[in-house]
Amino acid sequence: MLPMINTSMMRISFCRLFTLAVLGTMFAGHGNVAHAQLASAEDRLFTTTGHAASTHCANMPLSCDCCDCCDRCVTEVASCCCDEMPYCNQIIWNRPTLLGDWLGIKPALGQRGIAAQANLTQFYQGVTSGGNEQTFRYGAKMNLMLLGDTEKMGLWKGGKVIFHAAEWQFGQNSIADAVGLAPVNTNLLIPQPSPSFAVTHLQFIQGLSEDGWAATVGRYNLVDLWTAFYPDYGRGLDGFMNVASLIPINAVAPSLPPVSNIAGVLKEGEGGPEAAFLVIESQNSPTTVGLDFPNGVTLLAALRRNTKTDNLAGSHMLAATYATGRYTSLDTNDWVVLPGGIVSPGSRRGTWFAGYFGEQRLWQDPCNEKRYTKLYGYVGLADRETSPYEWSGALTLEAFGALANRPNDRMGIGYFYNGLSGPLENLAAPVVPLRDVHGGEVYYNAAVTPWFHLTVDLQAIQSEVQARDTAFVFGLRGKIDF
Repeated sequence: MLPMINTSMMRISFCRLFTLAVLGTMFAGHGNVAHAQLASAEDRLFTTTGHAASTHCANMPLSCDCCDCCDRCVTEVASCCCDEMPYCNQIIWNRPTLLGDWLGIKPALGQRGIAAQANLTQFYQGVTSGGNEQTFRYGAKMNLMLLGDTEKMGLWKGGKVIFHAAEWQFGQNSIADAVGLAPVNTNLLIPQPSPSFAVTHLQFIQGLSEDGWAATVGRYNLVDLWTAFYPDYGRGLDGFMNVASLIPINAVAPSLPPVSNIAGVLKEGEGGPEAAFLVIESQNSPTTVGLDFPNGVTLLAALRRNTKTDNLAGSHMLAATYATGRYTSLDTNDWVVLPGGIVSPGSRRGTWFAGYFGEQRLWQDPCNEKRYTKLYGYVGLADRETSPYEWSGALTLEAFGALANRPNDRMGIGYFYNGLSGPLENLAAPVVPLRDVHGGEVYYNAAVTPWFHLTVDLQAIQSEVQARDTAFVFGLRGKIDF
């Protein structure tokens, strides 16, 4: 009888020997320092808190699949082990991006302090019943983002440049088909809710002190700017698609322009932004430079406290805006679609918004910071005389890597409510009776490969027009990272 062979020991031996050989080559010729570095690297690769190395290797086949099949407490080990096998990243299905290092362009830029990211996201979305029109439409968005570090670029210390160098939207969207006062596709509103191309974000940030204060100036895109406060919210490309699931729509309509010019100060803490005071040109300028201030400025102030409860991260933020220009309850900043035929009222000087935002992680994988579940919500009040909305609110639940064998998937469910302002309802009553808008959204984002994500999104929204039935909206979203 042949002796039993311990395959798990063979796997760990192969993985250990291969990695030690690679690391030994890297550190050869560097004396005692090299041996210390090698020992440290070995410990990092093959030990984890509370799990022996054999736990990982027993589940890891001798192939590039090692990147995806480790258990939840050894994700980092598997990634490192796979990264040490050069052939892994040469296989197209295992690359983090479709085009790899762009024929050496990405590493060359990285050496000069510039990080580059490009993606193409395609949408096929439509109203299956209710709403304004039952039809499906195709739209897409191409993005090129650059992030620069002035010190690494050989200039000066403490400077950062965020450059949305290209934002090209083409095709159509289903916003007017569904519910005009609760846009069903956030990302297809930028640069404009129609085919358009623009440089929408060019922001310079300069550190002022060691305790996190910085000055900022430049051009901003609200969808990008929100990432500074909530990096994982997805920008409408990865998470929820409806604006009301992400951002209080009564902040945007009318006082906070989606694309405009900005200057101010920021305070960054260990857990993210802690304070901001910004002066924004009130005019929405998606495809023009702006800087002519035809309707004054918007002042934005925000205070945020980052917390930890039972070692689970959370935050609480108060934010307010005041715009100095003249507005009516029909001003929308091009983000929402009002029914036609409403007579415009006289304008009033000034408008404001105030809101509370909270998020709290409910579960966190102790060995993989990218796997967690969180609750997020907001409530916002606006000037009823100069905004289409008097108040808005939302509550969402999202899970990132909820399944151990699907660590790069994410999913969410949410509910939102947009309360229309009395003046808007009174103006519309003779033409088309209106009502408050509320609805829900659920999505699942599946990582087909590391560089291709496919999302299924479902929305059910009560129309603002009383005579219309609830809109049921189905959407598919495919995102390719280049």
